[in-house]
Amino acid sequence: MQFIEPLNAMDRSLLGSAPDHRIQGDFSNLAAKLHGEFDGRVKLCLTYDEPLSHLIYAGADFILVPSIFEPCGLTQLTAMRYGSIPIVRKTGGLYDTVFDVDDDKDRAREQGLEPNGFSFEGADSNGVDYALDRAITTWYDARDWFHSLCKRVMEQDWSWNRPALDYMELYHSARKN
Repeated sequence: MQFIEPLNAMDRSLLGSAPDHRIQGDFSNLAAKLHGEFDGRVKLCLTYDEPLSHLIYAGADFILVPSIFEPCGLTQLTAMRYGSIPIVRKTGGLYDTVFDVDDDKDRAREQGLEPNGFSFEGADSNGVDYALDRAITTWYDARDWFHSLCKRVMEQDWSWNRPALDYMELYHSARKN
């Protein structure tokens, strides 16, 4: 489930589906309620739609990925490529690729990177609210810095180019021994 937060138009979009039919039912009920209440300002697409996801990434300021478990995390990588700032729960691949702008400067530097998003711990609304509050405050109060962050996340290289070269170097080193 991906929640994308485009603040500039004050619209909200949610794209995705839940593997648990009870949760999917809860989202369907929420969609009906919000579509009626906010007529055109909120859109919940409760399905998989790859082309639409790219349009949402491209138009979003933030992407919220509150996953409990995330072995790899391609969502935040795709979002960053489009300049959407990730707001993620510290787990798995999300933790490996998103370095909190306030709390992970040293960890990012150890990886040769700069901080690139907002993160939170725990699986309750307090953690999500904390990260969202910091992100939205940054968007409102430090717009120039926020735009530089968007540019920075688009420039980060998460391809396999460098790891592939490292593996080739390791392979050739092993062959020599």
